[in-house]
Amino acid sequence: QGTKELTSITVATTQEYNEKYVQVEGCFDLSYGSLDSFYGGLESQIGAPRPQFLRAVHQEHCDATESDKEFTTGNYGITTTSRTEFAFAFGLDGGAAAARGTSLQDYERMVSEFSKAGEAEAEDEIINTKKDFVILCDQQLEKVQQRPNAGVAWPSESTSKLKDPTKCRQPRNLESFIKEFKAVNRLLANIKEPALLVAELLGARLYTGPMFVNRLLAN
Repeated sequence: QGTKELTSITVATTQEYNEKYVQVEGCFDLSYGSLDSFYGGLESQIGAPRPQFLRAVHQEHCDATESDKEFTTGNYGITTTSRTEFAFAFGLDGGAAAARGTSLQDYERMVSEFSKAGEAEAEDEIINTKKDFVILCDQQLEKVQQRPNAGVAWPSESTSKLKDPTKCRQPRNLESFIKEFKAVNRLLANIKEPALLVAELLGARLYTGPMFVNRLLAN
Protein backbone atom coordinates (compact mmCIF):
# COMPACT_ATOMS: atom_id res chain seq x y z
CA GLN A 1 0.00 0.00 0.00
CA GLY A 2 2.83 2.38 0.89
CA THR A 3 4.53 1.74 -2.43
CA LYS A 4 1.35 2.54 -4.28
CA GLU A 5 1.01 5.81 -2.40
CA LEU A 6 4.65 6.72 -3.21
CA THR A 7 4.17 6.15 -6.92
CA SER A 8 1.04 8.24 -6.94
CA ILE A 9 2.74 11.34 -5.48
CA THR A 10 3.10 14.02 -8.11
CA VAL A 11 5.67 16.83 -8.29
CA ALA A 12 5.25 20.12 -10.06
CA THR A 13 8.73 20.53 -11.49
CA THR A 14 11.88 18.54 -12.20
CA GLN A 15 13.61 20.61 -9.52
CA GLU A 16 11.12 19.35 -6.93
CA TYR A 17 11.53 15.82 -8.25
CA ASN A 18 15.30 16.11 -7.78
CA GLU A 19 14.99 17.53 -4.28
CA LYS A 20 12.70 14.69 -3.33
CA TYR A 21 15.67 12.30 -3.40
CA VAL A 22 18.40 14.55 -2.03
CA GLN A 23 19.58 13.07 1.25
CA VAL A 24 22.77 15.00 1.96
CA GLU A 25 22.78 18.59 3.13
CA GLY A 26 25.07 21.03 1.39
CA CYS A 27 24.66 19.52 -2.07
CA PHE A 28 25.14 21.77 -5.06
CA ASP A 29 23.79 21.86 -8.58
CA LEU A 30 25.89 21.21 -11.64
CA SER A 31 25.42 23.37 -14.71
CA TYR A 32 26.23 23.04 -18.38
CA GLY A 33 29.29 24.86 -19.66
CA SER A 34 29.71 26.72 -22.92
CA LEU A 35 31.18 25.45 -26.18
CA ASP A 36 34.39 27.26 -25.21
CA SER A 37 34.58 25.07 -22.10
CA PHE A 38 33.99 21.95 -24.19
CA TYR A 39 36.66 22.69 -26.78
CA GLY A 40 39.06 24.07 -24.17
CA GLY A 41 39.03 20.76 -22.35
CA LEU A 42 40.76 20.20 -19.06
CA GLU A 43 43.60 22.57 -19.95
CA SER A 44 41.22 25.54 -19.99
CA GLN A 45 40.20 24.73 -16.42
CA ILE A 46 43.48 23.84 -14.70
CA GLY A 47 46.14 24.84 -17.23
CA ALA A 48 48.46 22.83 -19.43
CA PRO A 49 50.89 20.23 -18.07
CA ARG A 50 54.50 21.31 -17.93
CA PRO A 51 56.59 18.48 -19.32
CA GLN A 52 60.18 19.20 -20.33
CA PHE A 53 59.48 19.47 -24.05
CA LEU A 54 62.82 21.02 -24.99
CA ARG A 55 64.80 18.45 -23.03
CA ALA A 56 62.88 15.61 -24.64
CA VAL A 57 63.43 16.97 -28.16
CA HIS A 58 67.12 17.59 -27.42
CA GLN A 59 67.57 14.06 -26.11
CA GLU A 60 65.92 12.59 -29.20
CA HIS A 61 68.08 14.58 -31.61
CA CYS A 62 71.38 15.02 -29.80
CA ASP A 63 71.73 12.15 -27.31
CA ALA A 64 70.47 9.22 -29.38
CA THR A 65 72.62 6.54 -30.99
CA GLU A 66 71.91 7.92 -34.47
CA SER A 67 72.33 11.60 -33.57
CA ASP A 68 75.51 11.90 -35.66
CA LYS A 69 74.54 9.45 -38.37
CA GLU A 70 74.32 11.16 -41.74
CA PHE A 71 71.26 10.80 -43.93
CA THR A 72 70.27 12.41 -47.23
CA THR A 73 66.84 13.69 -48.18
CA GLY A 74 65.45 12.40 -51.45
CA ASN A 75 63.70 15.60 -52.44
CA TYR A 76 66.50 18.21 -52.26
CA GLY A 77 69.55 16.08 -51.54
CA ILE A 78 70.47 17.63 -48.18
CA THR A 79 73.01 15.49 -46.31
CA THR A 80 72.87 16.18 -42.60
CA THR A 81 72.45 14.69 -39.10
CA SER A 82 69.86 14.96 -36.35
CA ARG A 83 72.26 16.94 -34.15
CA THR A 84 73.00 19.39 -36.96
CA GLU A 85 69.31 19.93 -37.70
CA PHE A 86 68.56 20.62 -34.04
CA ALA A 87 71.25 23.31 -34.11
CA PHE A 88 69.87 24.63 -37.42
CA ALA A 89 66.45 25.11 -35.81
CA PHE A 90 68.14 27.53 -33.41
CA GLY A 91 70.27 29.10 -36.14
CA LEU A 92 73.54 28.88 -34.21
CA ASP A 93 75.99 31.62 -35.21
CA GLY A 94 78.77 29.07 -35.62
CA GLY A 95 76.83 27.00 -38.13
CA ALA A 96 76.94 23.23 -38.26
CA ALA A 97 80.42 23.16 -36.75
CA ALA A 98 79.02 24.56 -33.49
CA ALA A 99 76.39 21.85 -33.09
CA ARG A 100 78.51 19.34 -31.18
CA GLY A 101 79.86 21.93 -28.75
CA THR A 102 76.46 23.33 -27.77
CA SER A 103 74.92 21.86 -24.62
CA LEU A 104 71.33 21.49 -23.51
CA GLN A 105 71.93 24.31 -21.04
CA ASP A 106 73.05 26.56 -23.90
CA TYR A 107 69.85 25.83 -25.80
CA GLU A 108 67.73 26.40 -22.70
CA ARG A 109 69.42 29.76 -22.22
CA MET A 110 68.58 30.72 -25.83
CA VAL A 111 64.94 29.82 -25.28
CA SER A 112 64.87 31.88 -22.08
CA GLU A 113 66.42 34.86 -23.87
CA PHE A 114 63.92 34.46 -26.71
CA SER A 115 61.00 34.56 -24.29
CA LYS A 116 62.33 37.63 -22.47
CA ALA A 117 63.02 39.45 -25.73
CA GLY A 118 59.52 38.65 -26.95
CA GLU A 119 57.98 40.14 -23.82
CA ALA A 120 60.05 43.30 -24.16
CA GLU A 121 59.50 43.93 -27.87
CA ALA A 122 56.49 46.03 -28.82
CA GLU A 123 54.42 44.96 -31.80
CA ASP A 124 54.85 47.26 -34.82
CA GLU A 125 51.32 46.51 -35.89
CA ILE A 126 48.51 44.38 -34.58
CA ILE A 127 48.05 41.17 -36.58
CA ASN A 128 44.44 40.04 -36.42
CA THR A 129 43.96 38.12 -39.67
CA LYS A 130 45.63 35.18 -41.36
CA LYS A 131 46.29 37.35 -44.43
CA ASP A 132 48.20 39.90 -42.34
CA PHE A 133 50.18 37.09 -40.74
CA VAL A 134 51.22 35.69 -44.13
CA ILE A 135 52.35 39.18 -45.22
CA LEU A 136 54.41 39.52 -42.03
CA CYS A 137 56.06 36.12 -42.61
CA ASP A 138 56.96 37.08 -46.20
CA GLN A 139 58.49 40.35 -44.99
CA GLN A 140 60.57 38.61 -42.36
CA LEU A 141 61.75 35.97 -44.85
CA GLU A 142 62.81 38.68 -47.27
CA LYS A 143 64.99 40.23 -44.57
CA VAL A 144 66.66 36.86 -43.95
CA GLN A 145 67.32 36.31 -47.64
CA GLN A 146 69.11 39.64 -47.85
CA ARG A 147 71.79 38.50 -45.42
CA PRO A 148 75.07 37.80 -47.27
CA ASN A 149 76.39 34.22 -47.31
CA ALA A 150 73.56 33.12 -45.04
CA GLY A 151 73.69 29.43 -45.89
CA VAL A 152 77.38 28.59 -46.30
CA ALA A 153 77.92 27.07 -42.83
CA TRP A 154 75.03 24.60 -43.00
CA PRO A 155 74.12 21.53 -45.05
CA SER A 156 72.29 22.83 -48.07
CA GLU A 157 70.31 21.61 -51.04
CA SER A 158 72.13 19.79 -53.83
CA THR A 159 72.58 21.91 -56.95
CA SER A 160 71.41 18.94 -59.00
CA LYS A 161 68.14 18.91 -57.09
CA LEU A 162 67.55 22.64 -56.75
CA LYS A 163 68.96 24.79 -59.53
CA ASP A 164 68.00 28.19 -58.10
CA PRO A 165 70.19 28.97 -55.07
CA THR A 166 67.81 31.73 -53.96
CA LYS A 167 65.28 29.01 -53.17
CA CYS A 168 67.60 27.20 -50.75
CA ARG A 169 66.73 27.19 -47.08
CA GLN A 170 68.16 30.04 -45.04
CA PRO A 171 69.39 29.78 -41.45
CA ARG A 172 67.62 32.04 -38.97
CA ASN A 173 68.52 32.53 -35.33
CA LEU A 174 65.73 31.98 -32.88
CA GLU A 175 65.24 35.65 -32.02
CA SER A 176 64.45 36.47 -35.64
CA PHE A 177 61.11 34.69 -35.16
CA ILE A 178 59.87 36.96 -32.36
CA LYS A 179 57.48 38.97 -34.55
CA GLU A 180 55.91 35.88 -36.14
CA PHE A 181 55.75 34.11 -32.78
CA LYS A 182 53.91 36.98 -31.10
CA ALA A 183 51.60 37.41 -34.08
CA VAL A 184 50.55 33.75 -34.27
CA ASN A 185 49.89 33.69 -30.53
CA ARG A 186 47.67 36.75 -30.90
CA LEU A 187 45.69 34.93 -33.59
CA LEU A 188 45.41 31.86 -31.35
CA ALA A 189 44.22 34.02 -28.45
CA ASN A 190 41.56 35.56 -30.70
CA ILE A 191 40.01 32.12 -31.20
CA LYS A 192 40.61 31.14 -27.56
CA GLU A 193 43.25 28.50 -28.32
CA PRO A 194 46.37 27.83 -26.20
CA ALA A 195 49.48 29.80 -27.11
CA LEU A 196 52.23 28.25 -29.20
CA LEU A 197 55.20 27.05 -27.16
CA VAL A 198 58.80 27.79 -28.15
CA ALA A 199 59.41 24.03 -28.27
CA GLU A 200 56.55 23.73 -30.78
CA LEU A 201 58.12 26.42 -32.94
CA LEU A 202 61.37 24.47 -32.91
CA GLY A 203 59.52 21.24 -33.68
CA ALA A 204 57.91 22.87 -36.71
CA ARG A 205 61.34 24.08 -37.83
CA LEU A 206 62.75 20.58 -37.52
CA TYR A 207 60.04 18.61 -39.25
CA THR A 208 59.41 20.95 -42.14
CA GLY A 209 63.08 20.39 -42.94
CA PRO A 210 65.24 17.29 -43.47
CA MET A 211 64.20 15.67 -40.19
CA PHE A 212 60.93 14.49 -41.69
CA VAL A 213 62.95 11.92 -43.65
CA ASN A 214 64.86 10.67 -40.65
CA ARG A 215 61.65 10.28 -38.68
CA LEU A 216 60.12 8.21 -41.46
CA LEU A 217 63.21 5.99 -41.53
CA ALA A 218 63.12 5.59 -37.76
CA ASN A 219 59.47 4.55 -37.85
